[in-house]
Amino acid sequence: MKNKIITILLVLIFSINSLNVANGDEFTFEVTDLDILENNTIFKGNKRGKAITDTQVELESNNFIYLKKINRLESNGNVILTDIRGNIVINAEKMFYLKSEEIVYTVGRTLVNVDNQYDIVGYDLIFLKNKMILSSNKKATITDINSNVYKLAQFEYLINEEVLKGEKVSYRRNEEANKEDEYFFEKGFFNLKKNEFLGTDTDITFHKTLYDNEENDPRLKGTISYGDEYNTYLDKAVFTSCKKTDKCPPWKMTAKKMRHDKINQQIIYKDAWLELYDFPVVYFPKFFHPDPTVDRQSGLLSPTLGNHEILGESIYAPYFYVISDTKDLTLKPRLFNNSGNSRKFVLQTEYRQETKNSLTIIDSSITSGHYSNANNKDAKPTRSHLFTNTKIDLDFIDFISSSLTINYEKISNDTYLKLFNFIKSPLWEKSRGTLFSTIDLDLAHEDYDFGSSFKMYETLGGNNSDRYTYVLPDYTFSKSFFLTNFDGSFTVNSNGNYRINQTNVSTSNIGNNLSYNSFDYYTPTGITTNYDFIFKNINSMSDKSVKYKNSPQSELMSAYYFDIKLPLQKITKDGQNSLIPKLKFGISPHDMKNHSLTGRGVNISNVFSNNRLGLGDSFETGESITLGIDFKKEKINQIDKVVEIEGVRINSDNLTASQKKKLIGGVDFKTETVEKIEEYFDFKLATVFRFNKEEHIPLTSTINEKTSNIFGLVGYEPIENASLNYNFSLTNDFNIIEQHTIGAIYDSENFFTEFSFTETAGILGDSNVISNVTKLIDFKDYHNLSFSTRRNRKINLTEYYDIIYEYKNDCLVAEIKYRKDYYNDKDIIPKEELFFSLAIVPFYTFSPNKMILNKERID
Repeated sequence: MKNKIITILLVLIFSINSLNVANGDEFTFEVTDLDILENNTIFKGNKRGKAITDTQVELESNNFIYLKKINRLESNGNVILTDIRGNIVINAEKMFYLKSEEIVYTVGRTLVNVDNQYDIVGYDLIFLKNKMILSSNKKATITDINSNVYKLAQFEYLINEEVLKGEKVSYRRNEEANKEDEYFFEKGFFNLKKNEFLGTDTDITFHKTLYDNEENDPRLKGTISYGDEYNTYLDKAVFTSCKKTDKCPPWKMTAKKMRHDKINQQIIYKDAWLELYDFPVVYFPKFFHPDPTVDRQSGLLSPTLGNHEILGESIYAPYFYVISDTKDLTLKPRLFNNSGNSRKFVLQTEYRQETKNSLTIIDSSITSGHYSNANNKDAKPTRSHLFTNTKIDLDFIDFISSSLTINYEKISNDTYLKLFNFIKSPLWEKSRGTLFSTIDLDLAHEDYDFGSSFKMYETLGGNNSDRYTYVLPDYTFSKSFFLTNFDGSFTVNSNGNYRINQTNVSTSNIGNNLSYNSFDYYTPTGITTNYDFIFKNINSMSDKSVKYKNSPQSELMSAYYFDIKLPLQKITKDGQNSLIPKLKFGISPHDMKNHSLTGRGVNISNVFSNNRLGLGDSFETGESITLGIDFKKEKINQIDKVVEIEGVRINSDNLTASQKKKLIGGVDFKTETVEKIEEYFDFKLATVFRFNKEEHIPLTSTINEKTSNIFGLVGYEPIENASLNYNFSLTNDFNIIEQHTIGAIYDSENFFTEFSFTETAGILGDSNVISNVTKLIDFKDYHNLSFSTRRNRKINLTEYYDIIYEYKNDCLVAEIKYRKDYYNDKDIIPKEELFFSLAIVPFYTFSPNKMILNKERID
């Protein structure tokens, strides 16, 4: 009996072991439920288990069928194949393993991880184990360890060589600066180990913000492309940054060969054409520009061809040179055609240097070969200019800010930069008629402000002996503070300078001021008052000055001001009116310097100011009473204002035309109800009364009289986009309008116009000028037109006409400019020009010849 029990236990143990480990010659099965059928030729695993091969391949699935005769294993349900030797893991719902051929193919969606370097998502994949090849005829996505993504319509991947082949390949880099760039290849071959590739019919789409323009769609195409991590090459390449439409782009660069040099960060073209609307216009044997990753790089900038009525035809070819990380230089040569026996040229340079605490810019030019017209005998054929500016952050510990600025300006001829008006300088404003050379120190402390400077002014024009003014030195100091029991603020300031002008006239001035400004006081009846006390100490000495004595002089003077106003307001359901009567009483019991001939103007905007004459060495002497009234009528409506578009908070005042169109198209947006002023009327009036006529107050201010002019302003906005204003100065007997300006503005989304008429008479001058600026903005698919003119009606002369037509889209700007200029100064003569320019965004500007119109024909 005992022997029978032992025998039965051995049989049971043997049976259980046969379920856990069964040998099918090629496979070893680790399962808990295994059926062996048809004479050991079919193995069926009914519960989840593993099948292990002698080639270190493991398959785990919910169930499987092994057909021993054909040596095929079919796995179903959450199948995981692990190639231990190749470090490959394949996941699928259904998988077939042909052991004799060492072929694995999956059915349906499949996930593959290769050596923890590449993740593959695809359908119906084939794995050739002996050749270590993965492939599929269906779409797949491959992501590498750096998150670079390949999307393919079909592919073949050689695992050991790390070589990927595919069709209709879309590749997206995951670099920080180019994470949205996409590459498409009709057919592609990629050596992932060597970072080399070869593709056909390549289409590269750069991210939209590449050139800081959301409307751009920069893209590059080529029939064949190849390269590595250092260079990308394209044959028969085409580049444009224009927005994608169903039409041809406004411009494109086509080239037989193109290379992207990633080391030097350049895109280089060979045998290239610039095409405008598919029409070739300019040929470049070789052309290059920096790639989008660089901030600055040495290279040729936009060349320009030009024609100047006085100077003739020219060619301009600037070059930018990077000296170091903190220094660079721009050379701007301009060569003119032959003129007589000499060749004119201009060489301009801009040098920039930046340190941790300073920035220096040096701009200079020299010209040669230009002789003035016969009326200007003093002009020389050589001209030059030199401008320098250095700003230094002194970084003083005890100050909020501390800086030193050194500026120098010099021109060899007064009309040099007017005649050579194509010279552009970052340190010069064309409208200026004075040169400034200064050294300025500026210190800002928590308790006070201090500034000091050395200055030299040179007036362009006049006698050489009288054109210079020197201020050596100049200083200012100011400090504000409060005191207990005083309902106001105190300010102490001091300023002084030593000035030399008109060759031998010198003046020394030191002024010290103490002022007290009270807070506003409100009475129960609504009257608002405040008062100001100002004390001034002036110390002066001069030599040959008509304003100051030749001996040392010290004066103490003061001024007192009292302001009172009564704000009145009426509010209705749809509007509000305000009326503010104002009175200002001022007194200074001291004599003032003789400023009768000093040019100073008073108008409605400054008549209530304490220092309405802008004088530093005197108060307005005597007593004065300034009376005025302000009236405003406003109509207010409740409107719904867009404050959010598709979840993004916005300011609807800044909506573009395209954004407004989107609102009509059903984009999600939110509104808030706000009050909007739709119409207003504004009227201001003021005049000044004095007890006595004062001879030393500037005559042009008219407040020297017992009763000054009447100053006023009328403003009216009848509709949202239109406004009218009238500013005037009327004599106190109401007989003469000595100064008035009429302005009218209409400003809508597509149209802007502004008219201005100014006339002065009597003591204020003798002029009569009318001007207009009109613009049509985007009136027809990127077309713009502007017109401006100014006419001096006193001498019956139109000073200039400017007409500009512009075609501007996201990547191209074409302009036609017509200017008729009547300006005449020494070697500058009146002229009229027609100028055409073409700007290709974002690379360069191409400017063909200016065309000078025949004056007799035009007139």
